[in-house]
Amino acid sequence: MLPRLSLVIPAYNESQRLPETLAKTSRAIADITSEAELIVVDDGSTDDTHQVAERFAGPVPVRVLRSAENRGKGASVSRGVREARHPLVGFTDADSPYDLSALVPMMRALESGEADVAIGARDLPESQINRGYGFVRLVSGKAFSLLTWAAIGLPFRDSQCGLKAFRRDVAQQLFALRTIDGFGFDFETLATAVAQGYRVERFPVRLTHDDDSRIQIFADSLQMAADVFRVRRNLRRGAYEKLSVVAEAAPCPLCGEEDFTPRAANHGYRMVECLACGLWYLNPMPSTEALAALYGSEYYESDSPLQAGYADYEHMADDFLETFRHRLRLVRDAVGTGRILDVGAGFGYLLDAARELFSERWALEMSAAAADRIASDHRVVVGSFAGTDLPAGYFDVVSMQDCFEHLPDPHLALERVRYLLRPGGTFLATTPDVGSWLRRLQGRNWVSLKFPEHVALYSERTLRRALESAGFRVDHIESAGQYVRLDFLASRILSGYDTAGTAASTMARRLGGAHRRIYVPSGSLTITATAE
Repeated sequence: MLPRLSLVIPAYNESQRLPETLAKTSRAIADITSEAELIVVDDGSTDDTHQVAERFAGPVPVRVLRSAENRGKGASVSRGVREARHPLVGFTDADSPYDLSALVPMMRALESGEADVAIGARDLPESQINRGYGFVRLVSGKAFSLLTWAAIGLPFRDSQCGLKAFRRDVAQQLFALRTIDGFGFDFETLATAVAQGYRVERFPVRLTHDDDSRIQIFADSLQMAADVFRVRRNLRRGAYEKLSVVAEAAPCPLCGEEDFTPRAANHGYRMVECLACGLWYLNPMPSTEALAALYGSEYYESDSPLQAGYADYEHMADDFLETFRHRLRLVRDAVGTGRILDVGAGFGYLLDAARELFSERWALEMSAAAADRIASDHRVVVGSFAGTDLPAGYFDVVSMQDCFEHLPDPHLALERVRYLLRPGGTFLATTPDVGSWLRRLQGRNWVSLKFPEHVALYSERTLRRALESAGFRVDHIESAGQYVRLDFLASRILSGYDTAGTAASTMARRLGGAHRRIYVPSGSLTITATAE
């Protein structure tokens, strides 16, 4: 017998066809392998699809996963892959158009290591198509194959065959970087596999075309064409690169739910939006060790400041001082005994700005090289926020300026803040705002999409939820701004367009922009919250 198999069946309003599909599939899979499962993913059906699937009893057990809304075949297959329990995982269509005996050579190739990904290919000479496609669909299919070859370099003429199988570890790695919910997920998954160097082998299939296809030729073809160029852009920016750090698929760190929609991808990382609470977070989430390794001596003099760190942190000292003086006005009434802790203190500029308000100023900084640059009249502690020994109930104010988004677990972070604050103490934080005008203007090139440095991004709603669930009272929340030089501003506005950004920054510098400082909205939120 072949290895154990999880077979995913995405279904949307399939109550009529599903009983026959499950009966046929269950019998076929039982003949192929000694242990298997069918995973039916109900994609927000408005009929009784999930009840039909739950009532089915056959030789192979069926698990049913339900989505609250119709999101598309890609989202459904991805969820099924994520939930798969067996070493091999595959998927097929809800109308069961393929003879599943084609899975046998696929599974053998996967088991032997001859392939990491096995895909059905209707264009192979050995494939059998027992009923013909209509002329329009046939022509559109050939045109689409040409488009995927020309635009994203796929070496497969048939990327859309609805019978594919994978090693589970490979499938979960590939689908973890999915950004397309609809039919285009097929070619995106294959593009990811090729980009990561996995072995993709093609196998013949026997197909009986079902005239009740869910594909709407015109509308879906337009969307898939748009998705091809999305994948092309993602390939160019390295969105499908194999991660060099340890990362695992994770539920939402704010609410714990697992349903999400992809928002952006870059450098092999993907940011998603939780469909339950709206938090944006990296999924897969890099390990704590991988994140800690980001903050070395080069962080504050980074060659890639739009991915991590700062190009020249020291050069921006005066801008930071003015910005922090502006933000510290919000905690003038919270000085109390005069103790402040700045988490992620960098070179200590916020504490420099706080000298007039606070007599005892603590800096917590992960980078030892940066900590050495902090003024000697501040108390400096080197280490992580979670792992450093600091006095409990001691501080009047705990500050995180562009730091909260670096922490993968908001609940643990805010619990730690409460632990450090005196009763009635104030948390002062500034963090990027996914609801800001800047995010909407820059879209997928938003300057705060710095992966893997930024692991969680908040809106006003999700930030309030995090704080209130941790026992804080939100006192004030406002759109944040910062003082910047015009050359820096030009490069940030054109984030994602390297040539144009460099040209604009150079021009601004030649016109004296390096010496002109202005206060501009930064696309972030600043909050003050009281520990109750």
